[in-house]
Amino acid sequence: MVIARIQKKNDNNVIVLLDNDQKLFLSYEVLLKNGLRKGSEVSESHFDYLVKENQKYFIKQKAFALLGKRIHSVYELRTKLRQKKYDADLIQLTIDDLLNSRYLDDMKFAEMFSEEKLRLKLWGKTKLKSELMKKGISSAVITTVLEEKFPPADEELDNASQLVKKKYSQLRNRNMEHQKLVKRLYAFLISRGYSYDVSRQAIEKLFNLSFEEEQ
Repeated sequence: MVIARIQKKNDNNVIVLLDNDQKLFLSYEVLLKNGLRKGSEVSESHFDYLVKENQKYFIKQKAFALLGKRIHSVYELRTKLRQKKYDADLIQLTIDDLLNSRYLDDMKFAEMFSEEKLRLKLWGKTKLKSELMKKGISSAVITTVLEEKFPPADEELDNASQLVKKKYSQLRNRNMEHQKLVKRLYAFLISRGYSYDVSRQAIEKLFNLSFEEEQ
């Protein structure tokens, strides 16, 4: 097969017309990368190769669009690309390229994710670990990141105390029995990833302060 004509489709793509009436829809990048021009010969195997290269190009463009909105874990990105019904092998090739070029990095993702949730939401260790696992982060990376990013015990208690104080201010005017109120506060802190012991200390601290303020 020989390229009879190359026709512009839009600003990013062209239509390659072959002398046997077949057509190739290619991005300009794939066209230029492969040095295609009028009169170039295209074998059957090269035709198939160009189709796959073009598919891979658009998968990578979609990946870049997703990564441009926020950092993703490998698992997250693969899941979103699969939802677009792209070829699984081409998705993996794209992910391999992005890993090699450091556009994807699960350690960096886990560090940034952890910093954000600790700073903005004051999550406890259990909650943070659980959410990282949902993002497909390996246990080895999670262990490393928690050791590096998780605050020492006194700061963890301070975080739990801040959270439970806010929750208490929302519940205190509901005429709730004390025992029921305490159970709600425990459930709240545990749902945010704090251990029973840290939750107990934070709640005791809360009620001690409340008692002192009322005196």
